[in-house]
Amino acid sequence: MVESSVDIRGLDIITKKWGKAILKLADTSGLMKEIGAFLSFSMLDRTSKSEDVEGLPFEAYSSSYEQLRAAKGLPTEVDLFFTGQMLSSLTYEATKEQVKLFFMDTPRRASDGSKKTTKVWGEGGSKHSNAEVAYYVNEVREFFGISAAEMEKITNILEDFIADIMIRKT
Repeated sequence: MVESSVDIRGLDIITKKWGKAILKLADTSGLMKEIGAFLSFSMLDRTSKSEDVEGLPFEAYSSSYEQLRAAKGLPTEVDLFFTGQMLSSLTYEATKEQVKLFFMDTPRRASDGSKKTTKVWGEGGSKHSNAEVAYYVNEVREFFGISAAEMEKITNILEDFIADIMIRKT
């Protein structure tokens, strides 16, 4: 069950450009799934390279936080995959009309080993949901958005979809 989601900057441009016209041409469920898979993969790939939505390196940790991590023996380079908790929860849902990318809350183990779903990441860890953590991280290091290159690729996917329909209709 989705507790909350983070808006993706850029999807409104696609809606304005293509409107509802595409829905009248054919079943768009597969198209939306393809776009969702593409966006999910692109965001994870870009983030694994420590690049933000504009392709720039992530902003470094604050010096106090970097010192704290170093004192604990943790890496001091920004790594949004460090625990894997937040980014492994990135998923998408597709309908005929839209794609929604969001961070799912994930089951965690209680100290007795039983499964339970809570907002607690672990003993001494964050007490926030994956979506809440993603929102906070995205404020400092924007990874959850659509780049100009990704927007162009989505436009190409849409144009190919329309071209295929036109060929089938003629």
